[in-house]
Amino acid sequence: MPLNKKNKFLWFTGISLLLTFIFFLSIMAIFWCRLPSSSQDFLFKIIKENGVYFFISFILFFELIGFTIYAFLNNFFIPLTKIPDEISVILTVNSSHRINIEAGNEILAISKAINLFADHYETLQKNIKEEINRKRAELEIEKNMLALFFDELPQGIIACNTEGEINLFNKKAKILEAQNHIIGIGRSIFDIIDRDIITNALYEINVKKLKNHAAASSSFITLSPGNVLIQADISPITDRRDNFAGFMVVFYNIGKDFELYAKIDNIFKSTANKILTYLDKIKKENMTTPEIAAIEENLKKSEQDYIEKIKERLPFLVVSDRDIITTIQKRAGEKLNISLKPEFPAHINWIRIETYSFINAFLSILTIFKNKTFKKTFNCKLFKEANFLAIFFHIPDAEKNLDIFKDDNFFLTLKDFVNYHEAQISLSFNEKSEKGLKILIPLAEMKEPEGVRNIVIEREAYERPDFFDFDLFTKRKTDSKLNDMRLKDIVYTVFDTETTGLDTRNDEIISIGGVRIVNGRILCGEKFDQLIDPKMNIPLESEKFHGINDEMVKGKPDIKEILPLFYKFSKDTVLVAHNAAFDMKMFSMKEAQTGIKFDNPVLDTLLLALIVYPMHEKHNMAAIASFAGVDIVGRHTAIGDASATAGIFLKLIPLLAKKGIHTLNDAINVSKKTLYSKLKY
Repeated sequence: MPLNKKNKFLWFTGISLLLTFIFFLSIMAIFWCRLPSSSQDFLFKIIKENGVYFFISFILFFELIGFTIYAFLNNFFIPLTKIPDEISVILTVNSSHRINIEAGNEILAISKAINLFADHYETLQKNIKEEINRKRAELEIEKNMLALFFDELPQGIIACNTEGEINLFNKKAKILEAQNHIIGIGRSIFDIIDRDIITNALYEINVKKLKNHAAASSSFITLSPGNVLIQADISPITDRRDNFAGFMVVFYNIGKDFELYAKIDNIFKSTANKILTYLDKIKKENMTTPEIAAIEENLKKSEQDYIEKIKERLPFLVVSDRDIITTIQKRAGEKLNISLKPEFPAHINWIRIETYSFINAFLSILTIFKNKTFKKTFNCKLFKEANFLAIFFHIPDAEKNLDIFKDDNFFLTLKDFVNYHEAQISLSFNEKSEKGLKILIPLAEMKEPEGVRNIVIEREAYERPDFFDFDLFTKRKTDSKLNDMRLKDIVYTVFDTETTGLDTRNDEIISIGGVRIVNGRILCGEKFDQLIDPKMNIPLESEKFHGINDEMVKGKPDIKEILPLFYKFSKDTVLVAHNAAFDMKMFSMKEAQTGIKFDNPVLDTLLLALIVYPMHEKHNMAAIASFAGVDIVGRHTAIGDASATAGIFLKLIPLLAKKGIHTLNDAINVSKKTLYSKLKY
């Protein structure tokens, strides 16, 4: 078991006494052996007659030696070893901290001198901070104007570095969020928008830049995790050398536009079809006149103009087969109450489409299938066939429903789709010899973008509000493992739990609080704070401790709902807690019930404080917070303790660095060597 410094000095005192005792016995043994027999008998007689006095004198002698050594260590050596750690705290994390130790006069004189220097140092720090704050106040107005500008924009905006980490977003971007898909600083945009779509767009941008295109940007249509249909424009962000430093996505919610276009389209086509029907009847009755012929000609011209306007309204965009069919699948479920079950190929295929006519055509096909077959569930299979994406719709009871293809309305409905996309539609058979409708759409050629990663941007650091962090443009992920990353570069989730008691087998979690640390700062706008119904009564002893009673948790979600959400909140981060062994044990006891297993690396501020402050007797949260100059707001609430732990952890990082602990692997290894790491729950 590794020893702290104080224990080492106690051992030193004990060993010193033992060695003194052995030395004394050795001298006595040598002296005894050199005496003649008569003298030995005489001396032995004296010792025997006065043995009690000799024994008491012997004990008092060694107690005096032990007390002298211990007093010397306790008043000089032990306080002396505390001073470097105390100075490190003053210089690194808390300039208001002062040395206050019990020691001899010489050490107290040194401490007084250091404290006097600390007073001057703190005054200097305050003056510098005041000057910085004055300069920063001048920038605050501009920062607030920038924040207001972004929030008032009608578009959603997300800016990312080359790795897809979000560096900036506005409130409109939040429409893309879903329950398990969160937008936040340092999170990945690939949790919101498919990686392949972004990759394709970046490739298109690179091609345009190589051709010196005037507008090096790209567009795409996709469905967000929150089921919002968006049209997005993606543009590059470059550094001073015109190298890629990241990209910005500007998007619009086109779901309402889609519905409006569908209504306009239905009205136009319905009106045009009725007019054409009347004209056909007039022709059959040989009542054609120049005026009627002119009406027919104008109608055909209007129809052609309408098609051209449709083409202009939404651009032809390159989308993945998965994305567009998933969009159709969700639309069919919402609008038509039809269940579409697609089977996708192993590899993504890309097609260049006009999304309005494409989605409208497929919804029309499904509507006709539903009306003819009286079914609500249809299967479709996607596969590559030569230079086409083939989409095969199986028709239930095909022999009875082949009259679908004799219906002129069927092909009239798909006319625009076929014209726009040079598509082919035919009756075909699948590998099971089942009849169905096969649609062939020309593939778009896609390649993996080059030269997008490992780009450096040079920016100056300054404090930022929570909606952007430009420093992240320079903090790219490396190929090295997480364990080899520097502590200050890692993304953390600092958390705390409140429970019904301290029995990990029988007690329940009633609250989870968490905050994120990105780029060395706490994200105030991104917190996890949730009460949990434990399905049991909260003991009065626990209620007095954290203030949570039965009424407060009544009707709240249970642990099966909340733990998966917290797992998503903390995904791909390092977990940090104070006395983390207890919290992680509570989580592990819920694995069978929730199916959630936390495999994140874990750091414990209790163990790290033992490394940084080995000579201090108390290492609870309150003591460490006081020592590091961290204010605790909301003590014994999950979110309050999590926020305080995050503040403490940030103060510990530079102190750990002074002790040669720079990486996650370093921190984990030294934590394992501390006394409390053996604590089990």
